[in-house]
Amino acid sequence: MTNARQATLSPDLPAAGHDGTQRPPGEPFGPVGGDLLWIPDHEDGSGWAEVDWVSAAAGSRYHYRHGARWAEADAARPAFYRVVTRLESETLRPHENSYVVSRARLADFLAEVALAGGAEVLWHVEACPSPPGESRVGGVPDA
Repeated sequence: MTNARQATLSPDLPAAGHDGTQRPPGEPFGPVGGDLLWIPDHEDGSGWAEVDWVSAAAGSRYHYRHGARWAEADAARPAFYRVVTRLESETLRPHENSYVVSRARLADFLAEVALAGGAEVLWHVEACPSPPGESRVGGVPDA
């Protein structure tokens, strides 16, 4: 198995994705049925590649694959997630906090904790099939 190779961008096609430009969810990054930015290892569009953009994971590899369009993929995700954080410091006794978050708000919530959580750090994330009433998270996820 060979590593994925970065594709050569065509000057005739608009830049997309990794160059910082934004595209609407579900809009392809390259020609239909093609891989403008990445040449996959396997015909099914999957493979392994070196992690070279995050220092915490540098030196390891990540798995990639083609995915479904945004609406289909989003509908297949769990409606709610339980995000567990750990809080521990010199002045605080260690404990964990559990937050129930809708799928529509998950990315923003994770970013908020990661960037502004202080001593409170992300511990793990799991599907939450039925949010407890005490969480005050409605039974219908945000659209």
